[in-house]
Amino acid sequence: MPKVLIIQFRKDEKWLEQEKGCFVRKIGNGVKMEFLNALEDEVDWNDLVSDLENYHGVVLCGTGDLDFHGNRSDCDEVRMASYKLLEKMNPFLGFLMDKDVPTLGICYGHQLLGAFAGVEVVCDEWQKKRCSCVLEFVVNKNEHELLAELPDKFHAYYGHKDVLVSVPKDATLLLSGGERCKVAGLKYKNNIYTFQFHPELNYFDIKQRVNIPGYLPKGAVLNEVFIEDDSSNVILRNFARLVAKSG
Repeated sequence: MPKVLIIQFRKDEKWLEQEKGCFVRKIGNGVKMEFLNALEDEVDWNDLVSDLENYHGVVLCGTGDLDFHGNRSDCDEVRMASYKLLEKMNPFLGFLMDKDVPTLGICYGHQLLGAFAGVEVVCDEWQKKRCSCVLEFVVNKNEHELLAELPDKFHAYYGHKDVLVSVPKDATLLLSGGERCKVAGLKYKNNIYTFQFHPELNYFDIKQRVNIPGYLPKGAVLNEVFIEDDSSNVILRNFARLVAKSG
């Protein structure tokens, strides 16, 4: 069975487990999933490059624990940690790009690959959000394997502060949310896709998160902030098919 390495970037065990459950439910039974926490000190990214021969795909997850900018000072520990992690992961990310390994970058993973590709990541007060946002294609979706079966317009679930300031060189812009999310989805080479939103979440998952203090704006009602539209989950199913084919 094809194997996918899912790399997480979270500190809290509760949210690591919640995220794992999201992927297990959405990807299905077509691939075997193994999880790795990138924030564990013992991760050797050079060794992991050689281990990639045992995997057929990689997912780079999101996080609320790290920012590339986050409207923080240049010397802020959280911000510095992102750039230190990027430096450590450089050989690993370079391998993914060079070999065109089937890869899915989500939110922070989207920013991570964008930063690796040389694009600045900033905190944009207008684009940052924790809500649903409607997206439209800027390409023919039928020409891109991960986008097949998605409706022409759909709402996706967001939770982020930082954004890529531009489309990286040699990447293709796939999706846009207008001024609220200018770089919503990207494709590098043939098999590497990244998205600023969270295709691993559905409305049920969002309801589990509203108990986090400050997750919703004060006085906000869940269904006024998040629209029940789980269309983006098809991206994970399509990714599983892409990985299975490569395996």
